[in-house]
Amino acid sequence: MRKRNLILALLSAALLSLPWYAHFSGLILLVAWIPLLILEDNFSQRGARGCWKYYALTFVLWNACTTYWIYHATLFGAVGAILGNSFQMFLIFALFRWVKRRTNANIGYAFLIALWLAWEYFYFDAEISWPWLVLGHGFAKDIRLIQWIEYTGVPGLSLWIWLVNLTLFFYIKRSVIHTKRYAGKYAVAAYYLLPLLLIFAPIAISLVRFYTYDEKENPCHVVIVQPNIDPYHDKFGKMTADQQLDSLLRLAAGAVDSSTRYVVAPETVVGGVLENHIHANWAIKRFANFAAAYPALTVIAGVNSYYFYEDTLLLPPTVRLTEYGYYDDYNTAVQVTRDGDVQLYHKSKLVIGVEKLPYPQLFGFLEDVAIDLGGITGSLATDTARHVFTTPESPFRVGVAICYESIYGRFYTEYVKKGANLMFIITNDGWWGNTPGYYQHFTYASLRAVETRRSIARSANTGISALINQRGEVMERTAWWTPTTLKGSINTNDAVTFYVTYGDYIGRIACFVLLLLLLYVAVRRLMKR
Repeated sequence: MRKRNLILALLSAALLSLPWYAHFSGLILLVAWIPLLILEDNFSQRGARGCWKYYALTFVLWNACTTYWIYHATLFGAVGAILGNSFQMFLIFALFRWVKRRTNANIGYAFLIALWLAWEYFYFDAEISWPWLVLGHGFAKDIRLIQWIEYTGVPGLSLWIWLVNLTLFFYIKRSVIHTKRYAGKYAVAAYYLLPLLLIFAPIAISLVRFYTYDEKENPCHVVIVQPNIDPYHDKFGKMTADQQLDSLLRLAAGAVDSSTRYVVAPETVVGGVLENHIHANWAIKRFANFAAAYPALTVIAGVNSYYFYEDTLLLPPTVRLTEYGYYDDYNTAVQVTRDGDVQLYHKSKLVIGVEKLPYPQLFGFLEDVAIDLGGITGSLATDTARHVFTTPESPFRVGVAICYESIYGRFYTEYVKKGANLMFIITNDGWWGNTPGYYQHFTYASLRAVETRRSIARSANTGISALINQRGEVMERTAWWTPTTLKGSINTNDAVTFYVTYGDYIGRIACFVLLLLLLYVAVRRLMKR
């Protein structure tokens, strides 16, 4: 019996992990939970205890197999992310089992779906947020099959995964003989038609949408630069800032022509940009001079910037103090036009333990040991709203998501609500080495393209740079660990999707259903007493 339980737990862990690897489809997730549900049901039927250890094994293995690559930057961070995420998933299953034992199976399974979706909903905005393994993200490579997420977002995929898993699990529990005993052959056919419809109807709808989607021709010509500066040995060590910028502009110059409207450079191209006197900064001047050599060129790049406060009466909690005064550090996207106009956007979804210290009142003592995973370390300041870059007399309105921000679907829609008709993603994915990490991050961009129907130009210092259309297709991409450029065009779009308009309504509904179920459980317990 123990051997069978172990096999079921390991099987679910394997099935949950595979979709995050390059050669496996997210369709595997439609059956991934079934072994674990069978295991739990076996324990329930026998009235046995101890299934918690199999839950723990499944979730730790799933998290470890898919996000182990964090250890390339920090072993401490990898252990924290794996165990912290696993514990939350374990807690969901523990609460599901508790509710099921005190009510009935139907209430228990409804509670499981509602609780998981509500957890994903809150996890995107939590103080400690690591939604890398949100269930729907496992479909990032199956773009043709999930075009309907323009209506639901990734939460719709998570709901679909749970509904299919539970439906198939129920069908496994009920034998064909039992069904035939109470129904004729037509009823039996209808009985088996339901799961087929649940699986294949969304896929069919998606395929029709994919091949009939009309992307209007409103081209914007871009050059994406991938300088491929080693973040461990060159970026903050061997190469000077001048040398790094020389390398980037030399690559860009080889691809830019008179039709190019944007040069897109990656996250943290240069550091030490003082925002108080930004037009005097040497790097900003070089961007402006480079753009001025072409008739309609604008440069968008990532920089590390800082701002000194003249008024010290109302200082934010992220403020730092030096002998020169109080200042804030930012991970920033900067737009520089050929006329020298500068616009800024500060990264607002920060990497926990790298750019942000959660609950500083409790963990302030850890500020000096922040994980060195990208750009500058320590708690950075952020913008309170998304900004869209514009240029005079130009139809292009560009939202720039910086690195980690591109995994937050609901957050990402805020750029579109502010009027963005194009999206750029700038990132530095070399911190994790040649592991699944950089590839997973790259594939999530396709989900964002479909959710918002916005074309994407993605620039990675290391990793994968790409041009992605409004259907989420990768039109062109670079190779890993290669200094190069991509030259091409992407179409603008002003239409707003249902998901952009209404956001994560599935998560909100799940929270409401969860509240009703909790009230039902509480009332039931009181009535029994």
